[in-house]
Amino acid sequence: MRENGCIGKVTATENIPTTCTTVHFWLHRDVIIRPFDIVRIEHISARGESPSYSFALVKELSYMTDSAGHLANYVSSDFGDVNAQEINKRLGTTIAEAEVLGNSENIEMPIRDGARVQWAGADEIRKALGVDNLKKPIPAGYMETSRGDEISLDFEARYLVGPEAGHMNISGISGLASKTSYSMFLLNALQQRMKDQVSIIIFNVKGPDLLAVDQPNESLNDHQIAEWKKCGLEPCPLESVTYFYPYAKQQKEVSTDSQVPAEIIKAQIDANRAFNYYYDVDTFKGGEEGNETDVGRDKLGLLFSDIDDPQSTMESCIHALGEVDADTWESLRKEIDAKTEKGQVGKKDISIQSWRKFNRLIRTRTDHSLFVEERPQKDRRQRLLVDGIKSLRPGNVLVIDIAPLPDYLQCLVFGDVIRTVFDAKLNLYRGVNQSDLGTVVVFADELNKYAPSSSGGRDRTLTRWLLEVTERGRSLGVILFGAEQFRSDIHPRVLGNCATNIYGRTNPVELSKAPDYRHLFSQSNKSSVTRMRQGEMLLQHSVFHTSLIKARFPFPAYRQLTK
Repeated sequence: MRENGCIGKVTATENIPTTCTTVHFWLHRDVIIRPFDIVRIEHISARGESPSYSFALVKELSYMTDSAGHLANYVSSDFGDVNAQEINKRLGTTIAEAEVLGNSENIEMPIRDGARVQWAGADEIRKALGVDNLKKPIPAGYMETSRGDEISLDFEARYLVGPEAGHMNISGISGLASKTSYSMFLLNALQQRMKDQVSIIIFNVKGPDLLAVDQPNESLNDHQIAEWKKCGLEPCPLESVTYFYPYAKQQKEVSTDSQVPAEIIKAQIDANRAFNYYYDVDTFKGGEEGNETDVGRDKLGLLFSDIDDPQSTMESCIHALGEVDADTWESLRKEIDAKTEKGQVGKKDISIQSWRKFNRLIRTRTDHSLFVEERPQKDRRQRLLVDGIKSLRPGNVLVIDIAPLPDYLQCLVFGDVIRTVFDAKLNLYRGVNQSDLGTVVVFADELNKYAPSSSGGRDRTLTRWLLEVTERGRSLGVILFGAEQFRSDIHPRVLGNCATNIYGRTNPVELSKAPDYRHLFSQSNKSSVTRMRQGEMLLQHSVFHTSLIKARFPFPAYRQLTK
């Protein structure tokens, strides 16, 4: 039926010619094909012998007939008789529009009319996509073709976690188990392939979602296990995981308000893998050497990350405090309270009203169990986050639970961790060298809280730190994996520094708002991203020879605490 596997032939017309980047071809009537399939097309040879082959990714499909218009079709059915039988069938065919990915002999000439189109093989597809000869491949999922082939896809580690490029962003609507699931799949792949080079920090932001990532998922079926094998990975949970929960003094048994089931956290405690983090005043004095007060004051500013402060009143008050001499939170509050009295000594350009507002906010926002002066636990499970980060080593995973905290404290913890990791990489902590931590990958969902697209008159402290990480972090070995529902809500410079972008299912309104969707996505891609199935993503990566690849990824291999 299809001679020598030919599924169609190239068509070039006066109005729609082929180009170096685009080709059209008609399909045999029995062929079933879909967008993101890759085909092989015969082309001229530079050596004049056997033909070379160009490879093209299908972008759009259309069906056309010889009818002059829809009205002609209506008339040919006996003026709209749905039961009328056609005497002569309309001439028609399916036309595919495809993006040329490359040529076997690097020929960059337009493909000629009548060239034969065939299915591309698995090895040819990997070569056409640019993933056949990577130095450090990291599994990214697998693609399914209309012919039934399944081809594994990989990222290049140097462009995912540095040093050539770095950072990853993933977007998509919630409720489809897509963003977090894919991010955890990718972190699992990094641990399996680069265990001796990469350490991981994960923020848990939703209930108990990521608080059992070291426990196996006992409900995986044979098909789900096979999906992991297709990607070249073992279906296993993360290893060497330590959990940090926010301290809560009223919870006597586990000392946290975390939503993780009691039996799980008790088992983690027994295994010496669960600790409670807290904040003392020394955290906001600066570094260990006592000469980093600017950093300490900036961390104090994280308490106001959700407040619109166009005049920088809060920042002015923080810097006017000078070096914090207080040893307890109560003494710090008294020191600030003294600034609210008339006749106070200090900078006169800050009004009493501003100090009083600052004082009210400090008292309200430090009125939480997280802010204590000592370690009341006899078993020493109460620790500073800086201690957990300083002990991080390649192959280790640190999960920090921030789900029970209000938004402003989530911003505090996230910003504190980001800055601490960055400072550790700059050798600002005693006993910690830059190489000790390895490449640190930080994963955070709901990135729009920390780096919003609009932050008033100037970028707030947390946003500035994130910009520093995304712009300078890859050279130091600090990589951000961020996730959010809507890309349009994220600071454009944060997105612009992400070499890898993942697109999950989204809605048409978002497609019209985010520049990436408007400029990068074809009409076919826009349709695909609004109706993708669970377990599907569109991938964009620096080494790919095309802008987007549609891929599937396996079901999570760690225990699911939320349904």
